Amino acid sequence: MLYTITAASPEVDDFVLELQIESDATFESLHRLIRESCGWGAGNPATFYLCDHRWRRERAIPESGYEDDVMADVELGDLLDDEGQRMQYVFDARARRALLLEVTRIAYGKHIDEPLCRRRHGTAPDLDDTAPTANGGTASAATASAQAQHGDPSASPVVMGSEGPSRADLLAQLTAAALAMDDEDNDDPITDDDDFDPEELDPEGFDITEL
Repeated sequence: MLYTITAASPEVDDFVLELQIESDATFESLHRLIRESCGWGAGNPATFYLCDHRWRRERAIPESGYEDDVMADVELGDLLDDEGQRMQYVFDARARRALLLEVTRIAYGKHIDEPLCRRRHGTAPDLDDTAPTANGGTASAATASAQAQHGDPSASPVVMGSEGPSRADLLAQLTAAALAMDDEDNDDPITDDDDFDPEELDPEGFDITEL
């Protein structure tokens, strides 16, 4: 069984990855594929969160720890049953930075030799893209900008929280879903799609709940 998983960033509106990975691969394999596709090094410890349709976290799969459900021990097929399953991939827990992931296609009876990135659009968020906060800590540049605009340097980051993002935070996911639908039957290797125009999206065609 083969998953197509799309990934997007609330920090970078036009960034999209389309990944393919088999159901018997572990979350650790998906973790490595994401980092390689984004051009990231080892970085901070990461965590996957299974989410409901409003991106609220339901179950954590950490990179390491004392729990049984660490990435290396859990196969994707153990937890990902349906198309539309959503996840967060938290790659910077201190600044609460995450990628949004969605299982956009499940192909039964199809196999590939190894996990791959089929399509990439835009530039991945910088793993080290942090800025100082008022209390001396750090936050992502996108977070710092949003806080400055609202005049609240102590506000929570705009990335992923337990209550789910605002409608604006879902624009990147809309881009991912549209690209996946357009390319789901295309077996061409990875391409950099410079001609994609996010303005062509029709948000009314997606099932998005205002928060």
